[in-house]
Amino acid sequence: MSHKNSPKKFALNMSAAQFTKFYILHLLQTKPSGMISEHFKEEFKKIGGQWVPAPSTLLDTLHDMTNDGLLSRRDSYKSLEKRRQRVYYYTLTEQGKEEFDILKKKYLILFQEQKEIIERILKTVFN
Repeated sequence: MSHKNSPKKFALNMSAAQFTKFYILHLLQTKPSGMISEHFKEEFKKIGGQWVPAPSTLLDTLHDMTNDGLLSRRDSYKSLEKRRQRVYYYTLTEQGKEEFDILKKKYLILFQEQKEIIERILKTVFN
């Protein structure tokens, strides 16, 4: 396989889907009552500025995490009186909590390494 077909990742060395999964686990750890997809989008904007996962990435990740037993999902409605717009509330399972603990340890080293690289680039190139 050529290098062109499998480019080496630089920034954080993870895909958008991997980061989306990691941050969803974090958010649900801090909000045990659950969240809907709109809540996730708002939270991603808080840390990523203009960047949020693509809707397909977010929904596919939520779906996969539910199928993998990391999240549980319950149906509800945006307006309980009108029952028009269905939403899904996602909460963290015990398996999801365990996965988050594993990923936190794994990604801490990665984030620290990338932070050092970015700081060196800022100092070397922009100072």
